[in-house]
Amino acid sequence: MRPNGHEILYDRIFSLSVWILGLLGLLLPVSIVGFLVVKGMHVLTLPFLTKSPVGFPLGASGGIRPAIEGTAALVGIGLVVAFPAGLGGAIYLNEYGKNRRALIIVRFAIECLAGIPSIIYGLFGYAFLAVFLSLKVSLLAGGITLGFMMFPIILIGTHEALQTVGSQLRESALSLGVTKAYLIRRILLRKAWPGIVSATVLTAGHAMGSAAPVLYTATTILNVGGISLDAPVMTLSTHLYYLVSQSLPSAHAYGTALILVCILLVVNLVSLYLKKIAAH
Repeated sequence: MRPNGHEILYDRIFSLSVWILGLLGLLLPVSIVGFLVVKGMHVLTLPFLTKSPVGFPLGASGGIRPAIEGTAALVGIGLVVAFPAGLGGAIYLNEYGKNRRALIIVRFAIECLAGIPSIIYGLFGYAFLAVFLSLKVSLLAGGITLGFMMFPIILIGTHEALQTVGSQLRESALSLGVTKAYLIRRILLRKAWPGIVSATVLTAGHAMGSAAPVLYTATTILNVGGISLDAPVMTLSTHLYYLVSQSLPSAHAYGTALILVCILLVVNLVSLYLKKIAAH
């Protein structure tokens, strides 16, 4: 049956709409990156990456080294907190949880945690960690707060990665008499590992660009004393927020934003590569 004129016209309009929307979706990130490159590329020098911010307003000159170090330290502590808990929780849900109704409720609660605005985690971290536990505004308090925020996302990603492993492997291994611990450690985790790492890397990139969770728990305007667990640190996201809040044009603000975007692009590319490995 050959399509009539109306169907052909509808198909062409639909195809054109899809192309236009696809190009708009591609144009938006390319425009953002291009704008940042034009505005901030000329400040990306070795001193910019290796020196502390100076000038008035602070950050108008100098570099962003303390912000890079602080961001890496916060994400590292967050991963130390979130990854073991997320991995263990996902293994329990996938391999040991037997009550289907309870599993649905737990999964729903975890997805709700993943959808909570990051500022809520920041306020909770400040009230519970900085004030109640007397950790003060510090690297440790901010890192644990980031860990709270990363935990449900890592758990969900790890759970989905484990679910991609075929049930035939489980049945074959158990039929050979291996223990549950051996099955999980030597078979399931090995098969799901690229997906688990991909979800973890993507979550780390998300945490790296978040300012709200660490704004009240970990950050300071300037840190010249190095990295210490009981002292506040600078981060790229909060440093950028501070520069923009000065309401003054600053090439260093665009340079900081470009560095942050480039790091996030690299993180996403690594995640896509790991997902490709997991698919094969």
